[in-house]
Amino acid sequence: MNLVQQFTNSLWNFRSYRSLSRMKGGKSFLYIFLLFLLIYVIGSTYTGAQFGNIIGHMQTALAENVPDFKLADGKFSFAGEMPYKISEDGFLMVIDTTGQTTLDDFKNVANGVLITEDEVSVVNMSRVETTPFSMMEPLEISKDQIIQFLPGLKVLLIIGMAFWFLFAFAGKLFGILLLSLIAMIATSMFQKRLTFLNQWNVAVYASTLPMLVKLLNSLSGGPLRGFMFVIYWGLAITYVFLGIYNMSDKNDESVQVMENPEISPRAE
Repeated sequence: MNLVQQFTNSLWNFRSYRSLSRMKGGKSFLYIFLLFLLIYVIGSTYTGAQFGNIIGHMQTALAENVPDFKLADGKFSFAGEMPYKISEDGFLMVIDTTGQTTLDDFKNVANGVLITEDEVSVVNMSRVETTPFSMMEPLEISKDQIIQFLPGLKVLLIIGMAFWFLFAFAGKLFGILLLSLIAMIATSMFQKRLTFLNQWNVAVYASTLPMLVKLLNSLSGGPLRGFMFVIYWGLAITYVFLGIYNMSDKNDESVQVMENPEISPRAE
């Protein structure tokens, strides 16, 4: 059974789960690795494209709408009219190096940022954390430097996603291990004779549809985000039980004969 047949059978042919469960460990591992890799690449490409658009908008907005600014020698300078305010959805950001605006003006603000000549104060849930620019004295930042740096974030994202793949795939294997334990319950309930490798393989192929549904949810903007965990595991467990349930005793015998051609059904 080639990879395409493994994929299609795992989706809608529950009677094929007997053959799928008898796959060699290397074949089932290659299947889940390639499937996960394909889904990860598609999802990462979509995320990367969205991130690229955000970076592009940030560059344009920063270049056209934000006055020149610079942080050097522990001091922040700003070329625009002050106080410069950005307020949106309960968030307030104020830049004022003249000293006219203080934290007293943030008493009724739950979330915001105040940037003065000497420090930056972050208000988070009405709690304030202040960082003096003198702590960053060796650091120099300007508007032009940030605009030039933003495209480099795309490269960092690609590197980060490539590195994160290892952890994500390890997490997927752990999820399949948990699903294999559920397959043990199904094996006992339906009184089937399956080894742990058989149950592991069932868990691998039962994960196909949930992985595809999760990808589609991500590509469509995450409309099922709050329910995705339940949907994923609900589908996976359902496929495990249906796959094992459809392994009839008659099918067991036929598979054993195929695997041992020297044993004849008529042998006494």
